[in-house]
Amino acid sequence: MTIQISEPTAMNPADDSYNAGYFDGELDAISKLPARQAHDRASMADQYDPLWAQGYADGYLHQIQVTHALSENEQATR
Repeated sequence: MTIQISEPTAMNPADDSYNAGYFDGELDAISKLPARQAHDRASMADQYDPLWAQGYADGYLHQIQVTHALSENEQATR
């Protein structure tokens, strides 16, 4: 009888690349990087690491949506 050990998905380098891009995108959105610069950064990275570029764009857009929703909630409670 053999025991099969599956590798966790977090150890997959592709996931790490996407997650790193996602985190970078979130940080750039929080630091108020203009959308044009974020798009340029993702476009330039796409030819070298498409997963990072996709994660970056997803993280940037997600954080923009979260920040917008939070500001709307603050205005509604005033």
